[in-house]
Amino acid sequence: MNDILLVDDEQAILQSLSSALDWSEYGFSHIYMANSAKEAICIMKKNLIDLIILDIQMPGMTGLDMLKNIRTKYPNTHCILISAYSKFEYAKEALQLNVENYLLKPIDITELRETVTRAVENITKAASSSHNLFERNLLDRWLHGRITSDELLEHSQYTHYNVLLRQYYVVLVHLADNAGTVLHTLASAFPPDFVTYTLKSDNDTGILLLGGHELSEIYVKEAAISIIAAYPNSQIICGSCAIGSNDVNKSLTDAQYTLEYTRLAGYTGYQSFDQIDWHLLDPSQLAQLNDMLQLAPSKNQINSFIDQITDRNTGFKGDYQNLYAEICLALMNMMEDTIQKETFFPPLPSPYTQTNFEMAVTNAILLLGNHRQQYTLNCSPIIQRVIRYIQDNLSSSISIKHFCEQTNMNPTYIGRLFREELGMYFSEYVSNIRINKAKHLLESTSYSVSDIARQVGMYDVSYFVQCFKKKERISPMKYRQAVSQNKADFHNHPMG
Repeated sequence: MNDILLVDDEQAILQSLSSALDWSEYGFSHIYMANSAKEAICIMKKNLIDLIILDIQMPGMTGLDMLKNIRTKYPNTHCILISAYSKFEYAKEALQLNVENYLLKPIDITELRETVTRAVENITKAASSSHNLFERNLLDRWLHGRITSDELLEHSQYTHYNVLLRQYYVVLVHLADNAGTVLHTLASAFPPDFVTYTLKSDNDTGILLLGGHELSEIYVKEAAISIIAAYPNSQIICGSCAIGSNDVNKSLTDAQYTLEYTRLAGYTGYQSFDQIDWHLLDPSQLAQLNDMLQLAPSKNQINSFIDQITDRNTGFKGDYQNLYAEICLALMNMMEDTIQKETFFPPLPSPYTQTNFEMAVTNAILLLGNHRQQYTLNCSPIIQRVIRYIQDNLSSSISIKHFCEQTNMNPTYIGRLFREELGMYFSEYVSNIRINKAKHLLESTSYSVSDIARQVGMYDVSYFVQCFKKKERISPMKYRQAVSQNKADFHNHPMG
């Protein structure tokens, strides 16, 4: 277990930080708090602190001065700096002191959660050079949409990133155990008037951000084809075109979605987001699919559904690969828990016939339907009780701490057990259930977005919208409009 130290001269902010996250979920057994740098240093002399969240501007010794003071004595302590002022001189100095991140007040909870998660991972790893860490973190935040345009513009001045180009594409490279080689080769394949920035996700997948003033997908496709010829087992996936730096996160999300789509459809080589028909299922069919999962469906129910969606009188043209991929992605989006995608959703086996399609879809729906029914039954009695607590209190404030206060259990133990059994943090599970319920309300009622946010227990509407957009890649209002428009389109224009 790790220990964390929160340092801020304002008591209200300290209390807010201490309750912002369920720290036990992240492996922190003790939370220390200090109102000054002097008090914080005294705490560090008596306790082994793994992570500090530290305010920059404090009376007496500043946060930066304190960080300089402890760096020589406690080199393995990780630090997250916070400040109410967007002065890059602070960030530049923080960069030299090897901090995990520089967060502006008021602190975005999602960014805090993700920064702490990365910090916990980094605690067990060797630290990289401070400047490389800062640049990599900035690119990661840019790609994942966790930085404002003003902050991105200011911070980029101290890196080699050009954030003022007209167009960007996010390109994913996938090759088992050797993505880094293909990623480097691809980045070197573009003309010098384009910029390329790379970020390696793991040994199998890498991310390339391509930017330029006169970009088109044809440049990506031409470079990809020549590289795939040299690495036949590789996949190169192009996301949508981002107009300006603000749309880069959407391009990444679209590329990730396309990569999963190609795995399911059995495609290899090069694929782009814009090449795929994403609307083979109409909204009523998606709703029918979700309804089937509420109770373990019979084979007759599944066969009836398959007959409906493959009825050539409605315009279906025998595109079994793409239809199978779309069904599987829809099923994934309907699940609250983390599942082994390859187990429930293997690629469609060739030849891509109606028989193989029907067998693969039937197996996927049966497996997932049974999994959904048995989901809580396979958990320990304690976690089943936690899940019932979540279901019974979804419209209220929910936390492991509150549950443990009611049951006299240890929050650290419950948080760890929950993650071990369900494969995700407690807060992630709650968020998934709330967003899925919100989607149902958006589709089936005329409640306002703020009313729906309250009904799913998220009383901060802006935070609700932020969480919804992260999971669904669209705002709640646009989601409702898209569902309504799709219903109208499919009513007036059958599939085809």
